[in-house]
Amino acid sequence: MENEPRDNLRASKAVLAANAFLILAKLVVAILTGSIAAIAVLIDSLMDMVGALFLYFGVRKGSEPPDVNHLYGHKKYETISSIAQISLIAIAAFLIAAEALNRFSHPRALDITLADLAIMAVAVAVDIWVVSYLKKHANLASPAIQASVGNYSSDILQNSLVLVGLFATGAGFHIADPIAALIVAFLMFRVVYWVGKGAFGELTDIGPPKEMLGRYALALRKVRGVKSFHKLRARIVGGETLIDVHVQLWPGLSISRAHAICASVKHTLIEKFPEVREVLVHPEPYSGPHKRGPKFGS
Repeated sequence: MENEPRDNLRASKAVLAANAFLILAKLVVAILTGSIAAIAVLIDSLMDMVGALFLYFGVRKGSEPPDVNHLYGHKKYETISSIAQISLIAIAAFLIAAEALNRFSHPRALDITLADLAIMAVAVAVDIWVVSYLKKHANLASPAIQASVGNYSSDILQNSLVLVGLFATGAGFHIADPIAALIVAFLMFRVVYWVGKGAFGELTDIGPPKEMLGRYALALRKVRGVKSFHKLRARIVGGETLIDVHVQLWPGLSISRAHAICASVKHTLIEKFPEVREVLVHPEPYSGPHKRGPKFGS
């Protein structure tokens, strides 16, 4: 866990460098061919560059420790970074779709060469490398990193479609170019939906699935000294889960013993579930098996 912020910063720098290369490669193809599909992925990469900057600064800010104004840390900066990235992707997708539809009405004959196809093939290889690098060296629980992985995974298919579209256009099937561009725009909107769903969920304090709450409950009930519990709550921040719960203990326990049991609950949940970063435990005296408030929620 200690190396994750550093790893994410290193990964964000690698994304910036790779994206600079992709922009140059796609710019060359767009200028040489005039392909709307090539222009589409060029615009996507330009937005990706701005998004990569959001990624870098979001991860950098999110890795800062708590301070007097942010007592819970800065993890939500990563979530804001994720939303900034997908906002740019959505704008680019809309512009691409509009121009692609226009090309259906006004098709263009394009001059496609082997060099153009080779450059796009290299772009596909670079996207594959970026996704592989992020999955291997970055903390995938980070919403900012998730946004980048989703984006560049989509880019692999997008650039492959452009490569096929250029080849088909060069063979005389001119409508293949705007078709490829429309599919690229659709894939971009798909990334916006799935990544945005998680990012907005974190900003609104979405909790883990009910089955996970059940697993947390089962684990804490097994801690020696815990008789029952209620008001178990959890929320996700920066890809990590924060839990608070009221546990019921035998009346008459010393403060030190009650504290030790609460500490055991915390350590058990953190050790058993890697996504759990913090657990706040409130002890109460056990007064029988009758219901003492909801088991889940407040």
